[in-house]
Amino acid sequence: MNGSWLVRSNLKEHAAEWIDYLAALADGRLEKSCLLARQFCDLRRPDDDPKPWFYAGLFRLATAAEAGQFLSTHRVTKATVPSMLEDPDVQLWLDRVGPETHELMARLRSAR
Repeated sequence: MNGSWLVRSNLKEHAAEWIDYLAALADGRLEKSCLLARQFCDLRRPDDDPKPWFYAGLFRLATAAEAGQFLSTHRVTKATVPSMLEDPDVQLWLDRVGPETHELMARLRSAR
């Protein structure tokens, strides 16, 4: 995680809490989540902001309950978590965003 990034709603702190949570849980997701964060950044276009890509990868393996806990105030990242695809709040938010956000969300959701 780049400590110099400016992010909203304490996303940097919530990501650090997520990493600490995964480390304590020791279920094998910490290493994979960090790898996904790096891989997602490599998938972005050169002119893309790296932050949505990094956080989408970092939280990719979160369960719906975990996404609710760590991403309650982070709509973009929460909407990229596969376990949240059918969440009513995520769907409502997606219904209200513009075409550029829809395009970014499609790219983030399809990243592997």
